Amino acid sequence: MLRKIFFLFFSASLCFAFNIHAQVTVTQQPDPEYKHYTWDANPKLHELSADEAKRGEVVIKDKRILEYAFDDKDVCMYITRHTIVRVNSDKAIEENNTIYMGMGEGYSLVDVKARSISKDGKVTIMDEKNTKDVDNYEGLGHYKIFAIDGLEIGSEVEFIYTMKEPFKLYGTEYIRVNALIKDEQIDIYSPPYLIFATKSYNGFPDMLTDSTATEKHHVYMKAKDITGYDKETFSADNGALMRMEYAFAYNINNDAHARLYTYSDFCQKLFEVLDKGSTKQDKKAAEKVADTLKIRSLSDEGKIRYIESCIKNSVVVKEDVDGDQYRSLPDIFKNHVADDLGVIKLYHLVFDAANIKHEIVITSDRFDKPFDGDFDSWTYLQKYLIYFPTTNNYMAPTEIGSRYGFVPEDWICQKGLFIHAVTVGDYNTGVGKVKDLPCTDWNKSMSNITADTKFDLDQDMVNIRFKESFTGYEAYNLQPYYSYFADQDRKDFVDKFFKGNFEDSKPNNVKVSGYSETDLFRNPFVIEADFSTNTVLEKTGNKYLFKIGELIGPQSQLYRDTVRHTPIEDHHTHGYHRVLTFEIPDGYKVTNLDAVNMNIHDGTADDYTMEFHSFYSTDGNKVTVTIDEDYHQLRYPISMYEQFRKVINASADFNKVVLFLEKK
Repeated sequence: MLRKIFFLFFSASLCFAFNIHAQVTVTQQPDPEYKHYTWDANPKLHELSADEAKRGEVVIKDKRILEYAFDDKDVCMYITRHTIVRVNSDKAIEENNTIYMGMGEGYSLVDVKARSISKDGKVTIMDEKNTKDVDNYEGLGHYKIFAIDGLEIGSEVEFIYTMKEPFKLYGTEYIRVNALIKDEQIDIYSPPYLIFATKSYNGFPDMLTDSTATEKHHVYMKAKDITGYDKETFSADNGALMRMEYAFAYNINNDAHARLYTYSDFCQKLFEVLDKGSTKQDKKAAEKVADTLKIRSLSDEGKIRYIESCIKNSVVVKEDVDGDQYRSLPDIFKNHVADDLGVIKLYHLVFDAANIKHEIVITSDRFDKPFDGDFDSWTYLQKYLIYFPTTNNYMAPTEIGSRYGFVPEDWICQKGLFIHAVTVGDYNTGVGKVKDLPCTDWNKSMSNITADTKFDLDQDMVNIRFKESFTGYEAYNLQPYYSYFADQDRKDFVDKFFKGNFEDSKPNNVKVSGYSETDLFRNPFVIEADFSTNTVLEKTGNKYLFKIGELIGPQSQLYRDTVRHTPIEDHHTHGYHRVLTFEIPDGYKVTNLDAVNMNIHDGTADDYTMEFHSFYSTDGNKVTVTIDEDYHQLRYPISMYEQFRKVINASADFNKVVLFLEKK
C-alpha cells in the first residue's frame, strides 16, 4: 500500500526536494564514487590470528557504498558492495561460492567481478560463462546468479559489484552474517545540499558525518571485529539484528531546518487519498452499504463485527492489481476486488457512514523492524490497522484471516502511528500521534487439552477420548480457514492433526466445532475424537510403561547451553491447560506418580510471569494430571534467559515422563 501512496503524490514532492538540480548542469556533478573504487590489483591471502584461523568463516572486508546521484537528469542510486571472505570449512565454501543479486524493477547491473585466492596464492577470476539469469528465483523475482570457481578450505573469495537502482527515500542496512567481520564499512553519499538522517539499532555502530567532504554530503561508519551469531530461537528475527536506518531528511537549499517526509506529512497525504480522493459516488456507495446492512440498532462493536464480516466475505484484496477500478467503491462492490489502498478507503467510508469513530493506525512487523516513533522514516509504515476509540480495540482491514480483536500478532505489542481526521475547510486532513499498540491478555490465547485414557492391556494399547480447544492467537491459523475446506480436506486435516502425535491413530467420532463466521475469535475452535494407539504404551517384562508425557504432543526445547545474544521475543502471550485422566487397571499400581510433579516459574508462587506447573490427584483408581503452562509476557531480557529456558525445558521434560504400571 505504501508504494501506491508514493505513486499518487511522490512525483511532485520529489521535484520540490530536488528543484535545485534545474540550476545545475550534469557536467558539474562529481563522478559517482564507484568509478574510483576498485580492488587490489595483486591480491594476497590476509593474515589471521590462530583463533581466527580456527573459525569456519571470517569476513575480511564488508564495504558498502550507497550513493544518491544524477544520471541523465534523473535521480538514482548506485549501490556498491565489496566483500572478501576466508572460507575455512565446507559450509563456508557452500555459502560463499555463489553470488545472488536481486534485480528489482528499474535495477541494472553496472559492473561485477569476482575471484578466488587459493591457500597457495593462486588467483582464479570468475568465468563469465558461470553467470545466469533466473526470472523468478524461488519465487523472489528476477535474480542474476554468479558461480565462483577455485574455492577450497583455507582460500578466500572476493567480489565487487555496482548496481544502479531507482531513488529511495529511505533504506535499511543489516549486519546478518554469523561470522567474525574484521572490517565493516558503510558510506552514504549524496549531493551536498541533500542530507540523510540515520539511526543505529541493536549495537550497530553510529554513523558519523564527514566534515572534510565538500563536493558531496558523506556519512560513514567504520568498525572492526564485529562478531556475528546464529539465528536464535525465541528471538525477534530481523528485528534483533544489528541494523541502520537512513532516510532523506533535509534539502538545505530550500530550508535547512524543515524535516522532509515526516510522519505528519504522511498522515496528511494519506487523508488526501482517502478523503479528497473520494468521489460523491464513493460516499453514496458507502452510505448505501451502511443502510442495507441494517445495523443502526447494534452496538459499536456489533456494527464493526458485522461490517468486517460482510466485507471480508465479499471483497477479495489483491496486492498485484493496480488501477482506479480497484479503489472506486462502486467498482469494488460490482467486481468484488480491491487493492490494499482501496479496501482501506472502503472501510474508512463505510465506518464514517455508519457513524463509527475510528482511526487509521500504521505500524510495522516487529519481527522485521519494531516501529520507531522517534525516527521519521516511512520504512516503518508497513502494516495498516483500524482503531475504534469507543471499544478500545482493533481490526486489520487487509487480512482475510484476522477478525476484530485479533489482528496479526507480529504487528502489536509495540508502537504505532494513530491517525485521526481533522476538518480543514471542506475536507478532512490527517493528524497523527505515536501511541502504544498493546498486547492481548495471555489467557485469551489458550490451547486446552483433555485426554481421557483407558488401558486395554490385552491388546497392549490405550483408548483415548481426546479434545483440544484453541482460542485467540492459538486458533489464528486454524479457525478462520476450516469453513473453506471441502469435506475430504477436512477429513485429511483431522487425520493429520492426530497422526502428528499418534502415528497409528485412526480417529472416529470426530467432532469439529467453532468455525462459523460468528465463532471467529469469540468462541473456541474445538477438535475432538476417539482413537486407539500403542505408541504411548510399552510392555517390558511384567510391567507396562505408560508414556503419559506424549499426550501433550511435541514441545519446544532449549537444552543447548549457549551464550544468549538477543532478548527473548515471542509472537504472542499465551497459555496451555491440560487435564490428563486415566484409570489404573485392576490388579496394578503406578509406582512413580510423583514423576509428573513439576513446578518451575520465575518470581514467587504468587507473583510470576511464566510457569510450568504439573501435579496429580487421585480418586480411587482414577488419576488426574493437571498441567498449566503460561507466558504472561512476550519479551524477556537476556538476563532472564536462564529462567525462561527452564520453563520451556520443563514442558519438554514432561513430554518424556513415563509412568510404571506394575502388578500389585
